[in-house]
Amino acid sequence: MKLMFTKRLGTFFSNIVAIVVAFLIAYTFRFGWEPEDTFRNINDALVLSYLLFCYVAVFMFYKSSGVTSRRGILRIFKESFINTLFVAALFATIVYMTHISDSIPRLFFGYFFGFYFGFSFVLSTLVNFVMRSIQAHHKRQTVIFTDRKDRKVLIKNLLKNGADDFEVIGLADLSGKTDVFYRVETEVPEELNTKAAEAGFVSIDPEVLEYKFKKDENDPISFLKNHNVDLAIIAVDHLDKDRIRNTIDLVGEMGIESMMTLDSFAADTFDSKMEDFGTLEVVRFAPRIFSEAELFVKRVFDIVGGLVGCIICLIIGIFVAPLILIEDGGPVIFKQKRVGKNGKYFNMYKFRSMYNDAEERRKKLMKSGKNEMDGAMFKMKDDPRITKVGKFIRKTSLDEFPQFFNVLKGDMSLVGTRPPMIDEYQQYSIHHKRRLSIKPGITGLWQTSGRSEITDFEEVVRLDCYYIDHYSVAFDIKILLMTVVAVITGKGSE
Repeated sequence: MKLMFTKRLGTFFSNIVAIVVAFLIAYTFRFGWEPEDTFRNINDALVLSYLLFCYVAVFMFYKSSGVTSRRGILRIFKESFINTLFVAALFATIVYMTHISDSIPRLFFGYFFGFYFGFSFVLSTLVNFVMRSIQAHHKRQTVIFTDRKDRKVLIKNLLKNGADDFEVIGLADLSGKTDVFYRVETEVPEELNTKAAEAGFVSIDPEVLEYKFKKDENDPISFLKNHNVDLAIIAVDHLDKDRIRNTIDLVGEMGIESMMTLDSFAADTFDSKMEDFGTLEVVRFAPRIFSEAELFVKRVFDIVGGLVGCIICLIIGIFVAPLILIEDGGPVIFKQKRVGKNGKYFNMYKFRSMYNDAEERRKKLMKSGKNEMDGAMFKMKDDPRITKVGKFIRKTSLDEFPQFFNVLKGDMSLVGTRPPMIDEYQQYSIHHKRRLSIKPGITGLWQTSGRSEITDFEEVVRLDCYYIDHYSVAFDIKILLMTVVAVITGKGSE
């Protein structure tokens, strides 16, 4: 883990160097080099500080995916390219908002990001090479204690996603009445260039490695006492507490560090995280645990989008409000109790698109079997409760704009799951409530997947849970763009 931190630190400083060097070269290409009059053509200090800020922000909030191709050079190339795109996008946004675009020639902009991508790729490759060279001589000799039958899968899962500073040399099988120890030998396929892998140019995916288990005459504790072992990892499913504690005590007596996988305590479908709670250390479990950075970025995204949406809502209201009043009278804004995150009630706002007695009519329609949805949700084509103006503002989704005020209040998010009505919520099965584990949204994956064509509530739940499990800022932006397309084309707006 220390090597992983050192590698990330090296990547950070190598990119800082890449930015400074790329800036100097781009400046020279665009303006020439005059030492006595350097940087007189652009506000150099401000531009350079913006570029450094953009990289630091991207470094903090963007982490490369662990499921991308693990072939060294291609993976580094992809990560450098994505990193450059994010820095360029953020820098362009800042330049536009601070009105300094006139002082930055476009050619300089092109020179800089071209050179930056090149230097970032070269320096990142160099950092990767150095770290793997160090790592090859400092791998922690590791023994696994487990009662699981899928030994190979366990080892591969432990070595995935950058845990390259470990070498599994033994496995203690705790599934029987007596502990059995196996030496573990790792075999690399002949077609892979192991020298290139050791040098850092090729990262071997644990999935393609083979592991052989040779039964040893030693018991696990004797092996640890007589051999070089730096770490013991305990990964169990059914072992009793006393036996786990005894194993940890024996390993600790020898001064060897031990770790226990958190999935030893919960189902594989849950995320887990060690935290402090009061004076206690606890393990938090959830289907999806969001990091503080993810929640912060999403909230900032909501505030910015909410402010813009509220301004647009006020403008729309100038035209829509008189039409609603003329047709039906009554309030322009429809306020309804909805169920939000984890079952919390809140008032959701819309431009009123139904008659004043819509709720009473809905109950009658439900009793008469007019509901077209299967499950805890009401939907009906050619709903008689909708006014003429309502049909228009629903078709164009204008009725949804007051919900931007819900977003600013923090009751809702720009993207999330549809907030159910109270009586719908009361019909939920246990697994349905998971869709309420995040803030409800103005739009979501279900709405952009053609909601007029989906009649099975279980499909709605599946789409909502898929969004929760795969949330990212990029996914939110994609859904927002899909929403715009859906509104323009009228798809799913019924």
